[in-house]
Amino acid sequence: MELVKIAGPLILAFIMFSLGIGLTLENFKRIISQPKDFFIGAFSQVILFPFVALCLILLIPISIELKVGLMILAAAPGGVTTNIISKFADGDVALSISLTAVISLLCFLTIPLIFTYTYPIITGQNIPFNYSIGSIIVQIFLITTVPVILGMVLKKTLPNFFARTESFF
Repeated sequence: MELVKIAGPLILAFIMFSLGIGLTLENFKRIISQPKDFFIGAFSQVILFPFVALCLILLIPISIELKVGLMILAAAPGGVTTNIISKFADGDVALSISLTAVISLLCFLTIPLIFTYTYPIITGQNIPFNYSIGSIIVQIFLITTVPVILGMVLKKTLPNFFARTESFF
């Protein structure tokens, strides 16, 4: 169990670092040039999708554990898969990448907030373990947002190294 507590966050940080290597400031400029599209997508991912998941959770008779797991998945940001699906569907891949980047950077806030507010609704109980939302926000920030920013900065600083090793990441 201790191995999972150490390896899990390290693997997630590596994945987020890898995402950061694939991002540039151009991805974020898309937000300024297409703010309406971006905000509709962000609203859908952060508010609408968890709301739909919560409605399904309340309607479908499944175990509490599955309900909580489904809500955590609904709160989690989209990933690389959404970008690939956007490409295959002839969608706006740049917008998808921008959404993935920003929502991933903000997940240190969105996941704990969504979980904190929906857990009592789903289970009918308070959170049964010692849970400090501030502590969780800091932990998720360190595991997700910092590695993305680090990946972006290091790729900009060491472009030759990452040109040779990007496929590894």
